Amino acid sequence: MAAVVEQSSHGHEFRTPLGLWVPANAVRVNRLMGVVGLSAALIGIGQDRRMSGKNRPVVIVVCGCPGAGKTTVASATAQRLGVSLMARFGVPLVTQDEFKNGLSLSSARATTSGDLQLNPDFYVAGGPISLRAQAVVVEVARVLASLTVSFVVETSVLSDELLDAVLISDARVLAVHVVAREVVICERLRARAAGGGEVARRLAAQFERGELKPSIFKPSNRVDTLIELDTSDHPDPNIEPIERAVLAMLR
Repeated sequence: MAAVVEQSSHGHEFRTPLGLWVPANAVRVNRLMGVVGLSAALIGIGQDRRMSGKNRPVVIVVCGCPGAGKTTVASATAQRLGVSLMARFGVPLVTQDEFKNGLSLSSARATTSGDLQLNPDFYVAGGPISLRAQAVVVEVARVLASLTVSFVVETSVLSDELLDAVLISDARVLAVHVVAREVVICERLRARAAGGGEVARRLAAQFERGELKPSIFKPSNRVDTLIELDTSDHPDPNIEPIERAVLAMLR
């Protein structure tokens, strides 16, 4: 079972890896770290000893272009590892988009018609809200790694800041670069855009203009192990190569 750090579907609460909910407006690093730290410590106690491998956690970073299938791969990986490694409280899954959603909702306001209006920065790739969400992910990753908790993190780009945050705790890093053929990604993003949502429409437009180049999402060579996973022909990702790599790193 995966232990997920994410925004709730109804947008008003925040769930920590142990299922503890706190208000969305508490999603700020200085207030969140106590909750995450406590939960991470308990998860570390419950994880199978192989997960810490002589106090060296394994961090699985799932990265790639929007539409490649990162969320599906990351969720499936956390679920699979939680079962195969017999982690009592599961393997935490940290997703940057969910932090961004939480930060946006905490600053949203209601219009006179009763609709919810998000901060315009929410729609800007690399804008203030995106950068704040990235900073929260880095800090959560630092806390988890410092407590020797192995976990999965999903983010479009494996930044130097994120990598440094886990390497400082002597964690081993497995980067999973999720890819798909250009035409497949384009179809997926168009389908999302057709389903509604300004963010989906902007991402589809960016991809079609050639702004989301594959080189942007390629992981650093500073990682311990790199796996490229192509989801073009497989709606259900094959997690076995990731599982084998993690087990090899824990030997």
